[in-house]
Amino acid sequence: MSRSEFVHGTLAVLGSLIIGSYVLAAQTGLDPTRATSEGSMQGFDAPETVDLWRPGDPGQRLHILGRVTSTDGRPIPGAELTIWQADGAGRYHENRYRALLRTEEDGGYRFSTVLPGQYYSNKHIHMVVSHRAHHRLPTTILFKGDPLLDQVVDNDLAIDVEEARVDGETVLFGRFDIVMQPLRPE
Repeated sequence: MSRSEFVHGTLAVLGSLIIGSYVLAAQTGLDPTRATSEGSMQGFDAPETVDLWRPGDPGQRLHILGRVTSTDGRPIPGAELTIWQADGAGRYHENRYRALLRTEEDGGYRFSTVLPGQYYSNKHIHMVVSHRAHHRLPTTILFKGDPLLDQVVDNDLAIDVEEARVDGETVLFGRFDIVMQPLRPE
């Protein structure tokens, strides 16, 4: 594959993910993202980083992006996202695979990691989203196609992932948009 083909292919995948954020912004009266339990490994210090993945990490590389909005569809800049997950083999570590992110002016966020392995149940990434004008939201990113995913109960939190070739490696891309409930009615 030539560099040009790679760039065009990657841009096509990212473009389809980004277009979804603009459609979301045009909507009003959105339902808040469902809250879930916070799971294990809470109360830790997470480093401010967007790169949980490091060269040589076991597991398939994964890029997640999304947008945090209020129920009226307006972006929420400056929201904090605390993220933690198991590694590609399904093991949690005290000082790895965790991060603190802040959304940009358009409410956007992104991070790179590995597709988490099974940890007692389905593959998942824990997330707590906080903002001064909105209710704190613990939630979970799940993955469509996971054989342990409860399609009836958890489909609203499950994302599709698409594959793309990056520097000769197959990398996964996914999108998880978040809708927060304001503290006061909008």
